Amino acid sequence: MKDKYRVDKVEHVWSEKEDRWLYIEYNEQRKIIGLNFMQGNDYNYFKKNWCHSDQGLTDFYESMLYTFSIEKASVNTIEFINKCMWAFHTAVVCKEEHP
Repeated sequence: MKDKYRVDKVEHVWSEKEDRWLYIEYNEQRKIIGLNFMQGNDYNYFKKNWCHSDQGLTDFYESMLYTFSIEKASVNTIEFINKCMWAFHTAVVCKEEHP
């Protein structure tokens, strides 16, 4: 049996529109199993400090696949990931500002 949580491929994707680097982990079935991001374009800093999965963000993304299935179907994967990242970041900031 294949381990569905074993990382088989990693991508670093520059999103110019969102001014961020994306870190994406895939399993053998090419299902996304890990995500992280860094605002800004300093690739060396990104590689050193942000190239690991953020489990909270990854869990949020997985829940959004079902919650926003229509939105997911209307944009490409990277655009959907970016939308999830903005929503996640906004929720975290709001929670920190209003405990």
